[in-house]
Amino acid sequence: MKKQIFSMTGFAAAALLAFTFTSCGDDKKTDTGTPPIGGYNSSDDVASSNLVAKFSFENDVTDAKGNITGGAATGTSFVAGAKGQAWQGASAGYVLYSGISSKVSGIQSTTISSWVKTAVVADGAQSWFQVLNDSNWIGNLFILQESGTMGNDSTRIKFTMNNWNATAWKEQWTELGGENRIKIADNTWHHVVCSYDASTSKIAIYVDGVKRNLPAGVTDKFQDDPTKGGLPLGTLAFKNATKFVFGCYKQNLPGGTPDAWMKNFTGALDEFRIYDKALADADVTSLYQLEKAGR
Repeated sequence: MKKQIFSMTGFAAAALLAFTFTSCGDDKKTDTGTPPIGGYNSSDDVASSNLVAKFSFENDVTDAKGNITGGAATGTSFVAGAKGQAWQGASAGYVLYSGISSKVSGIQSTTISSWVKTAVVADGAQSWFQVLNDSNWIGNLFILQESGTMGNDSTRIKFTMNNWNATAWKEQWTELGGENRIKIADNTWHHVVCSYDASTSKIAIYVDGVKRNLPAGVTDKFQDDPTKGGLPLGTLAFKNATKFVFGCYKQNLPGGTPDAWMKNFTGALDEFRIYDKALADADVTSLYQLEKAGR
């Protein structure tokens, strides 16, 4: 009898052990969640070691990476975003940050990624954000949106970055107008990415996860006129980069005198990220898909 009881006890223990392993296996599968996208489970996993600033705008304007600090919002609000909440600009609104770490001010290559909801700008040019230059109206790094009168087809986006060590062409303006325009001014959310790779001296533009096919005259950056022997641009070098702002130019801030064309950004931004490298094409697509999926 004792032998039979022992045998039954052993069977029960084995069954319990099997159930435990099965349950653990099921829990592990549940914890893993949905299948990875591009090898990533979360948008924060994409080039995580190169992410130097991240603003999710979940009812606050804090940089989750802590490299852009001292943010104070004036005249702006939060609205439903592409993922959670988003920051909403206004005609006299902005968010000014009083501090930037060297991880941002010392960027040599970069990727700017953001969800944007904007309409056609009827007048002037609205600045989405700027790594400010304390001694010059031209920010060290920014994107602006210029006026257009023929719907979102005519809206022009300019991606601007500086290499103050360049021989001549220190201010690098990339205008996405004409045949190169990006059609985003339709009051719906679009994922816009602008990158610069110092190793190739090339920029790249992506909209909703797709890389734009741009001519070399737009993508290739030089320090001087290449027809006269100008060298590739190389690494970026910012000047007097101690502050950061969403939604306006330096001149739109208190004490400034803006030109008539300098307008505050009236659109919305969400999941704004700055990387210190040019992301690979596949990583940009993964980032878009992950954020679109709320991950």
